[in-house]
Amino acid sequence: MLMHTLNPAAELDALFNSTAFLNRQTKNFKKEAEKIIRPAVDITEDKKTFFIYADLPGVNSDDVKISVEEGVLTISGKKVTRNNAIKKNDEGEQNLEYKSHRVERRFGEFNRSFQLPKSANLKQISASFDEGVLTLEIPKKEEDIYQSFEVKISS
Repeated sequence: MLMHTLNPAAELDALFNSTAFLNRQTKNFKKEAEKIIRPAVDITEDKKTFFIYADLPGVNSDDVKISVEEGVLTISGKKVTRNNAIKKNDEGEQNLEYKSHRVERRFGEFNRSFQLPKSANLKQISASFDEGVLTLEIPKKEEDIYQSFEVKISS
């Protein structure tokens, strides 16, 4: 007997997959989907801070830009290939220094955006980049950290 378990959440996630918004009518859909670089991120928080960890292996920190506009934090940048370096000869002609035989890693521009909560202190965001992991620390506003109140129960 063959059993299949339905997973509505996974099916819903598939609808919002970034590749779902590409033009599926083109013959090059698969090729276009393979060009998308979507860095994996983890978002966590503690009592005082939100944390965003983005995996950016092979990306130089100089090639990453972090911006905040109207409460939306955007991480963007470019991952460049290392194996097709262009070298100019003495006459100024461009020659490929290396020839690729197989390329499985993705290269190109990337962009991830996140709506920050109102409790985020946007002016105090700090970032660090270590071993291919971008870490953003977004402190919470002090009034939101220490605010406590009672909730009345209606009868």
